[in-house]
Amino acid sequence: SELYIYDLAVDGKHRRRGIATALIEALRTIARERGAWVIYVQADPPDAPAMALYTKLGTREDVCHFDIAVR
Repeated sequence: SELYIYDLAVDGKHRRRGIATALIEALRTIARERGAWVIYVQADPPDAPAMALYTKLGTREDVCHFDIAVR
């Protein structure tokens, strides 16, 4: 019931043309067709363009992310 975008990147020379937005909009259609209620995506605060894009398209949630070493 949920979709997760693990990684989304647009080559630098093709940015600011709406490509990432179009990909996410296409995924919204697929998500609706499959009965999903949300698309999750993670961005790191230093990545200002990603933060701006996802803020424009969705609702921000502040969560804690933990890395657990496997030793």
